[in-house]
Amino acid sequence: MAVLDEEIVEHWLNQRGFFTMRGVKCGVDEIDLLAIKYADNSIECWHVEVQVSFRPVGYIGGDTNARRRTDDELREGVEQWVAKKFTSQRKVDKRNSILPNVVWKYILVCAVLKDERELEIMRACGVDVVRYQQVLSEVVSSKDHQTSSIANNIVEILKYFKQ
Repeated sequence: MAVLDEEIVEHWLNQRGFFTMRGVKCGVDEIDLLAIKYADNSIECWHVEVQVSFRPVGYIGGDTNARRRTDDELREGVEQWVAKKFTSQRKVDKRNSILPNVVWKYILVCAVLKDERELEIMRACGVDVVRYQQVLSEVVSSKDHQTSSIANNIVEILKYFKQ
């Protein structure tokens, strides 16, 4: 379902006026989405990671099998995840090869987490959190133009369901 979730998030970003690149390869890793928007003689750049689960079985950061993690283990696990997804030199170099000398905003789109405390640590690491429910709500309520993306079909189903 990850591909579908990324498709919907990409649709949401496009509705917000962003040009998007999905699945940008960084060696063996990839960046889920890079989103770029020009407005008011400035450029807005987002690096978006999509981590959608409705029944999570593990944690985002750290030991996925741990029943109880200390605060230090929790923080260390999330910081490692943020480094892997956003701030590693490989990711920085890839973003700079696409668009050098800009500031990238880090965004995590997520649904349900096994441990909500992870979000506060992510925010402290400079990652903005957007709930998937907000993305779906904005996509469904939007009156903006339709795209030819696969997500457009899903949006039509959601709009029908909302009626």
